[in-house]
Amino acid sequence: MDADRIIALACGLVGAFWAFNGWFEYGFWINKGPGPGFLPVIFGTLTCIFCAVRLLRADKKAEPVDKNALLPIMAIIAFTACIYIIGFLASSFLFIVGWLINQGRYSYRFSIILAAIVVFSVWGIFEYWLQVPFPSGMIKL
Repeated sequence: MDADRIIALACGLVGAFWAFNGWFEYGFWINKGPGPGFLPVIFGTLTCIFCAVRLLRADKKAEPVDKNALLPIMAIIAFTACIYIIGFLASSFLFIVGWLINQGRYSYRFSIILAAIVVFSVWGIFEYWLQVPFPSGMIKL
């Protein structure tokens, strides 16, 4: 099975999960109006439809996927996992530094300074100014 089909199938499963939870867990239509599950059902259903079309139209002679093409997906999965362990801000810092060094080919010094500016700015806007707390993770960083 080629990468196009695998990605379409994985996205279709995510869409089905959204639609199922929106319909059965949150409620699609409540008190003569859209409930909290309205948008998840709509977008989950649309995702399933688009993924089914992609599965049917997948190229039979597709080339194998370059491993570098999977790097963004793996980086986002690692970033998401790190949020639960070390928190959002520390994960964001590490993600930005790692991405700038590995993909952007920037120096360590530039990457660390830029990541610090971005994370400090995000912290200042959301945590300090708007008072919206970020997930702190199991290790409080």
